[in-house]
Amino acid sequence: MYLDLREKLAENLRKAGYRVISPFKVLVGWVDIAILRKRVGIDLYAGSYESCIERLTSHPFREIYVVGDCDGCIPIEEFCESFNIEIPCESFEELENPSMHVKAIEDSLAYLYTVGEVYEKNIDYKPLKVAIADLKMLGFSSSFSKPKLKPEMFACLTHEGYAAAKKVVGRRVKRNEKKLKKIAEDPKSYIIALGISESLAVRSAFDKPEDYSLKSLLNFMKKFPLEECRFTESAHPKTVLCQFLANSILNEEAVKLAKKLNNMGLAFKLKSYSPYGYEMGEEYRITKEAVEAILKFSYTEIPKDVIGEFLAATYPLTHTDIYPILNQAGQHLLNAEKAGFCRISGTKITIGEKFVEYARVRLAMIMERVIEGLS
Repeated sequence: MYLDLREKLAENLRKAGYRVISPFKVLVGWVDIAILRKRVGIDLYAGSYESCIERLTSHPFREIYVVGDCDGCIPIEEFCESFNIEIPCESFEELENPSMHVKAIEDSLAYLYTVGEVYEKNIDYKPLKVAIADLKMLGFSSSFSKPKLKPEMFACLTHEGYAAAKKVVGRRVKRNEKKLKKIAEDPKSYIIALGISESLAVRSAFDKPEDYSLKSLLNFMKKFPLEECRFTESAHPKTVLCQFLANSILNEEAVKLAKKLNNMGLAFKLKSYSPYGYEMGEEYRITKEAVEAILKFSYTEIPKDVIGEFLAATYPLTHTDIYPILNQAGQHLLNAEKAGFCRISGTKITIGEKFVEYARVRLAMIMERVIEGLS
């Protein structure tokens, strides 16, 4: 599987003197290896060449390589020769069934790896309740308190625990490769995976529309809180659109996907707390590796014009300077101005009283187009 090859390839590059980061976060998910000083991005083909290219080109690499056996890919032998490194040898790891005690430790490692930290006074995850003392004895976990919450204690992984947990999660991805590829066959899974790639979390928040007809989507958008349209200038527009879809009309499908990953030990349901320790509800936390796999195994294209229209409907809700989106959304903004919903002066925009209503209608139409494009 690509995880083994990635690890060995990164190690061989390090031995040859390259300073690599693996995996490396980009605007659209992750790429397998980055050599930042040389601005080189490397991704291993695992089912979708288009997905590799989209992720690699979302970061300003000077050179990009898709390594594998496909049209457009560079064979592994040729890649290693060009970088003057050894060709990684294939190896197959036997995945034995662990004992109940070892399984509790592995489950606990994967859990802490995914959720980050847990409030020791109220551990809901049963394997962690059983194994927390062993994790500390083995040096895999430690406790700490927060300045505002002393003397309350929280548990997290140590450096050694993180390394061990990463191996556990990697084995689970390998063990469930066929199931993950089956999930990735649904084009909505790519949208959901990209939508949750920033937060690595899914919360059941909204009822599903009756269907994906424009009438149902308009009724859905009447009640949808537009504050969910959070937009940061550092985010990729396609990622933001997919976040919106995963939090709105595809929220139920996102929860179903999280439940499937939960059955594989690649997602966990837990209570979420505010920084002051107040319970805020329940959500699923997803392992980065599971989201990575779905993005590598699949690809769903969303037309640039649809993304531009989405930006025109959402960006002005929280920004008055529209310069960052003019290239993609300029014509759509001019159409909104002609219809009387906003006023544009240079790169500044002033929205009218009916702009929010206009945005809801446009968003319903955008969602209809996206769903139609999946069939």
